[in-house]
Amino acid sequence: MRIPLLLGVLLMSGSGCIVARPGGPVVVHRPGPSRPPPPPPSRPSAMSYDEAVNLGWGQCRSRGYDCQLQEAHLTGNNVWKVKFRAFAPGGKGHLHLDYDAYSRSLLRVDDKVKGRGDWDDDDDDHGRGRGKKRGHAKWDD
Repeated sequence: MRIPLLLGVLLMSGSGCIVARPGGPVVVHRPGPSRPPPPPPSRPSAMSYDEAVNLGWGQCRSRGYDCQLQEAHLTGNNVWKVKFRAFAPGGKGHLHLDYDAYSRSLLRVDDKVKGRGDWDDDDDDHGRGRGKKRGHAKWDD
């Protein structure tokens, strides 16, 4: 009984399948033509230069700045770097944005816009006297 079972397993592992019934006809099943696997889902296309710049303009406007494009380029890591000079009422600076080229998500924002006359208020006398980056006298410490 074990030999026919082993023989049946070996025959089924080949290219066709043989089914034998005791006292009945032998039926051979052959697999049909194999279908090629479906193509992988297409990867979204990379963001173009114009699309990256337009997304940057949108970010600039949403922050209330008037911007001038300095540069935009695609890095080897599929990241668009878009750089603007930014102007706000009474101030100026820069706005640097990083976008993923395929998902179009905003990865990083470097927003440095300062108004004219802004300073680090380290002194109580508002810039008069000895303060940050102006040297210290030994009696100020």
